[in-house]
This record gives sequence, structure tokens and C-alpha cells, in this order.
Amino acid sequence: MTVPETHQRMRVDSDGPLGLNRAVAGAPVSATLRMNEAVAARRAAGQRTIHLGFGEAPFPLPMPLREELARAATRTEYAPVLGLPGLRAAIAAYLARTRGLTASPTTVIVGPGSKAVLYALMRSLAGDVLLPTPSWVSYAPQARLAGKRVYPVATDPADGHRLTHETLDAALRAAREAGGDPRLLVVNTPSNPTGGMFAAADAEQIALWARGEGVTILSDEVYAELAHGWRAHVSPARFYPEGTIVTGGMSKAFSAGGWRLGYAALPATAASEELVAAVRSLAGEIWSSAATPIQQAATVAFAFDDTMERFVLRSARIHAHAAARLHVALVEAGVRCPQPAGAFYLYPDFAPWRDQLAKRGVTTSAELADHLLTEWDIATLPASDFGEAPEALRLRLATSMLYAPASATPTDQEAVLNRLLEQADDLPADGASGTTQLALPALDEAAAQLAAFVAAQ
Repeated sequence: MTVPETHQRMRVDSDGPLGLNRAVAGAPVSATLRMNEAVAARRAAGQRTIHLGFGEAPFPLPMPLREELARAATRTEYAPVLGLPGLRAAIAAYLARTRGLTASPTTVIVGPGSKAVLYALMRSLAGDVLLPTPSWVSYAPQARLAGKRVYPVATDPADGHRLTHETLDAALRAAREAGGDPRLLVVNTPSNPTGGMFAAADAEQIALWARGEGVTILSDEVYAELAHGWRAHVSPARFYPEGTIVTGGMSKAFSAGGWRLGYAALPATAASEELVAAVRSLAGEIWSSAATPIQQAATVAFAFDDTMERFVLRSARIHAHAAARLHVALVEAGVRCPQPAGAFYLYPDFAPWRDQLAKRGVTTSAELADHLLTEWDIATLPASDFGEAPEALRLRLATSMLYAPASATPTDQEAVLNRLLEQADDLPADGASGTTQLALPALDEAAAQLAAFVAAQ
């Protein structure tokens, strides 16, 4: 019998020959992966679907990476657990060049995706987790799987979900009063789901707060290269280098999510040596090493020559252009939505239509997402998947699956995406609306359908 794939939680009984470990019993399927699979199933059944529910950098793999992967294809040996020395050195140099961070190759950890590296760090570090709300769907489950308690840090929707020292103080105090031992703060800049990004002053304020409280920052900067241009990416590690761990990977900037190659850059301190050793031991028992050919090809990416730099810049401009266009369309339709500063996400709020939606039986973000999918053919993700209260009527929209026709062959999709990359140089560097308008019919369809939904309320 085939077990149907649904978004329901797993059975919780632990008896019998296949009884579940209670650490994972009841854990939901990843919301983003669940939605992507649901869209694929709808399309396979011939159902029209506007895919705003999954964020993936879709551009064709840059030629230097293809060529290096081909050359490395016969490298079948295990790589060192922490990564190829050349790759670790390239990542350290890349962070110094592009972000002004001081990193040592000896404190760079490479793994099979930044997701795995983040979990290994949470499993190795002491203390509970402070987590801003909203935040990426995997942080809280990973922390709990690592045996940690998670304490939310409130953010203000009216202020673009900024993280402030006042809300951090309140969360720290509440966590300690509840018997917690919060020593880790997980941040994500640019943010999934909001598309927001720390201003330099906010990054400094958060870093100095963490230093004063003795809190380690896990700064997930996997979207750092996809800043939209009107705000510079600034890492909190610039202001708190001894207490900030920066993570990133290949999936966003280099459009190589399926390569599953991520990294963490730890402070170049004596304390980091013990943490590196702990992660090495854990990784050695779980994943042994990231795939050797992928690591060798990634070395070329992080060497960041002119070809790679141009590819990343063009990709970032297209993401900014698409997000800005959808943002304008939402605002013109009367929807409250913070202006995205990076990545390819928007986080609109449909609370002004709460009463009208309630008459249709829609009172939560999950019900709103379901309503949009079943009645309007729009796939989104609800705010509740990102840690918000069920009644928050916010949704995460991702624009990156709208650049090429879903029905086209892979070859035709690649041709469309390459044409977009060639046109990206004409786009404004600050992400603003300019005279150049890329041909993005799926994006226009999404904007029109969302406007029609709002008008129908």
C-alpha cells in the first residue's frame, strides 16, 4: 500500500517494530517542500497554478561551473569532513572581498547544504534559541530536533518586521523567566519570508546587544548576494566578529540549489577551534563530506572572477526587478506590503479584508492560502508556517518561479532565462522601476490575479 503524501503530521505512537523516536514524532513536513510538491501535482493533473509558493533561484548554471564539474566528475574520493582545503580558502577570501569579514580557512566548515550545516551548529552549541517572528520554516524545527527550546522575538509588521534591541530585551527576559537558557540568536538577512534586510545601523545595534548579553549570533546570509541595490547588505559579524557565525551556500547567488553545498564561517578565535572540532565529529558520523566534484566546482564559484561576478549581479537585478514589480502591483491594489530589500520574497498583509474573508470561512493565514489555491489558482505560503499566530492574515509570495513558462521544455526555459540575464544590465542598479520592463508574463498574470482577488472582497 502506498502511503499518501500529505501535509498532515506523522503518527505519534512509538510502539511496534517501526515505532517512532519521540524527537521526530509529530514533526510536520517542510512547508516549502510540501507546497512545491503540491503545485507539481496540480500541474500534472492539468490544473492551472500560479506558483508563488516556492523560492528557488532558477537561472542556468554558469558555464565555468559546468566545465569545472565536468572536469571533476571522476573525483570519487571522499573529501575531508570539513571540506576541500582549496574551497575553504576560497570561501574565506570571498567573504573578505565581498563583505569585509575576517575569516580563516581553518574555521570555515563546508557541508551538504547550509541547512545541514545550520543543524550541526545548533546541535553543537549550548543554550536555547531566540528566534525572530516571522522566520524561515526550518529554524524552529531544527532547534527543537537539536534539543533546544525556542523563544520567539516579536517584530512589528508596521515597521517592516524590524528586529530591535527592545524586542530582544523583552524576549530574553521572558525566556529566562520561563526557565530557558537562551544563548543563540538566529537571524536571516535578507529575510525569508519578508525580503527585508538589516540596515547598517540595525545590524550594529543587534550585534552590540548580543555582545553585551553574551549571545552567539547565527547569521544566515544565504541571500546576501541578492540585495536589491537600494540597501547594502551588512552582516552583524562586521560589529561582533568574535560572536557571530555566518552561513551561506550555492543555492541562491549561483542558482545551484540542487548541488546541496553550504558553508559556515566561524570567528577566527581559540573558542572556534573547539566548535569546529565538535562539528567535525558530528559531521563525520552523519554526512562524512559534501560531494567531492561539487566541492571542486564550487571552488570556482567562490573564486569569483569577472564571469561569476557578472552572473550574480545580473541574477540579483532580475530578482529585484520582479519583486519590485509585484510590490508595486500589490500596493496599487491597496495591499499593505513592506518593500523588499533582497532575495525574491514579499510578505503582504490582507488583514484589511478580515471581515469580508471571515464571511467566506477564512480566518487564518492557512485558510487564506488554501482559499487562494483552490479558488484563485494562486500558490502561496501562510504566515503560520513562519511562526506567526494563526490569525495573522499575511502570506509569503515568491517571484522566482515566474521567470520562464512552466509548460516550456527545459531547453526552452533555459533560453528564456539566458535572454533575461542578457537584458539585466539595462535594469537600474538600485532595484527601482525603470524604463526597461522585462517580459515576464507569468509575473503579470500573478499580479493581475492577486488584484482581482482583492477587488472581489
